[in-house]
Amino acid sequence: MNYIQEFKKHKSVALLGAFLLAICILMFISESFMIIAFGICIFLYGISVLELSFSGFSGIESFLKKATSSRFKSFLFGLITTFIMNSSGLVSVIAISFLSAGLITLGAGLAIIYGANIGTVSTAWLVAGIGLKTQIIYYAMPLVIIGVIMFFNKQKGIKSCGYFVFSIGLLFLGIHYMKSGFDDIKDTIDLAKYAMDGVSGLLLYTLVGIVVTILMQSSTATLTLTITALSVGQMSYENAVAIAIGSNVGSTVVAVIGSINANIDGKKLMFGHVLFNVVSAILTLLFIKFIVPFTDFVAHFLHIRTDDYSMKLALFHTIFNIIGVGVFYPLTNSVVIFLDKFVKSKQVRSKVITAKFLDEESLQFSDSAFVVLTKEMAHLYANTASIIAKSISISKNDITLDMPSDEIIKMRKTPIEIDFDEIYNNRFKEIYSQIINYLINASANAKKEDMVKFMDIRRAALLLAETLKDVKNVQPNIYKFMSSSNEYIRAEYDKLRTKILHLLRIIEQIRVFEIDDNVAIKEIRQLYKEYDAIQFAPDILLHEKKISNKMATSLMNDTDIVKGITNSLLKIVQIISTHRKDSDFMAIMQVLKTQRL
Repeated sequence: MNYIQEFKKHKSVALLGAFLLAICILMFISESFMIIAFGICIFLYGISVLELSFSGFSGIESFLKKATSSRFKSFLFGLITTFIMNSSGLVSVIAISFLSAGLITLGAGLAIIYGANIGTVSTAWLVAGIGLKTQIIYYAMPLVIIGVIMFFNKQKGIKSCGYFVFSIGLLFLGIHYMKSGFDDIKDTIDLAKYAMDGVSGLLLYTLVGIVVTILMQSSTATLTLTITALSVGQMSYENAVAIAIGSNVGSTVVAVIGSINANIDGKKLMFGHVLFNVVSAILTLLFIKFIVPFTDFVAHFLHIRTDDYSMKLALFHTIFNIIGVGVFYPLTNSVVIFLDKFVKSKQVRSKVITAKFLDEESLQFSDSAFVVLTKEMAHLYANTASIIAKSISISKNDITLDMPSDEIIKMRKTPIEIDFDEIYNNRFKEIYSQIINYLINASANAKKEDMVKFMDIRRAALLLAETLKDVKNVQPNIYKFMSSSNEYIRAEYDKLRTKILHLLRIIEQIRVFEIDDNVAIKEIRQLYKEYDAIQFAPDILLHEKKISNKMATSLMNDTDIVKGITNSLLKIVQIISTHRKDSDFMAIMQVLKTQRL
């Protein structure tokens, strides 16, 4: 296995080396190619800086939640943010992140994707309408200068604004160099002679658009490169149209990459994104003979010159995306049903249970990270409750059984033999470790007000770990004495089992909102106080010669341990109670109420 991994590693390095060598040779042969490549790199870097700038704006998470509260709002959110940020890929990743965290529905996520596709037309209009018709370099330089000055400021808001201004300057700068490169190259190489007409040309250049977009991971860069080449006559209009179609299909690569670590809902949105872009492209190719003339008609209506192919390509790109959205938006519910039916998580058979809700995409925002952590803590507690139930030789279903606790304990007389360490390692340890690691990553970029939430989640996780440590210590004696021939010690341990079951039932009532927090806390405190009275029972039984000294010692120690378990779970209930006023927390708890964890 190590040899295979080493081979793959050396293979990737070799391919990278060969690619870099080819680039260096081309730059040595052609100065124009070097200028175009430089422009592309500047443009791509500008997009990454633009994405970075939005992470620093305060209140963006609250804005995102409000902006995606309905399907139509989600559509507008996708359109406007992509229009501003020039990155449908980033918007797609945000949508996957929010869907994975459960902050939006799959339908709303699809609506964001639809809006993002229309929002991408901003680049085409910017390049064709301004970038190629003005000396854009004179706009780029002051933006870069102002941006650099601003992002050296210590205030986070000003710094983020600086990154935003700087990124726009870089985008303009990239457009300038790409145009300059194509202007120079036309004197030595005529790329237009490679133009292809007919169906073969349409399909070939669509494939070119897909491949180039996948390589650059940016449909924006592909479209910009195409428009600049078209503006200097280095490409035919028909082939440029095909590349524009292909770039939309290739743009899904960012969503695919962004969904690798997402949960099943995030993957559904990724497949929906691919389905939308691919089907839209196929429909456009099938009806291209109608769409191109319609574009010419609209161009004439908008007073766009017949030979201004750059503007006509921007218009075609807009119409193409509007048609796709017009077809898919009314079918959103059907698409959701299709994705729910055919995109399902793989059932991996393994004894070790891992986290169900944690995903890397939700780490981008504190709110989404808090949502998935809350869900995962509910998952962790469900496993904890199951382990505790097995440790006192009852079923997890007994917790919700409509029967008094003491009667259930009387029914469950047969001790259940378990390997506690194995159950702990399989059902608790891995999830617990993943939660702690996730908390570390989430806290790295969290705001001060969010740190309180994260610290409370960490405290609750630690308390659950301490609870199971105590359960491990008391479980052997419960197993031993619940089937003892001494009816008195057996009865005392049954009392402990009853109290533990009652405690689990109170917490379950909290989870499904069947009991008020204050009432629950009062009941658990009362339960906690009762253990002091139980401490006298061994002395009385010992005095009456009903149990041995060894039995009495075990019962007192175990009673004290169960008292500690009660205290730990009481603290967790108090933590939950402090967050009940949080609207996001309540929304999560209402969802979890209906789930069988």
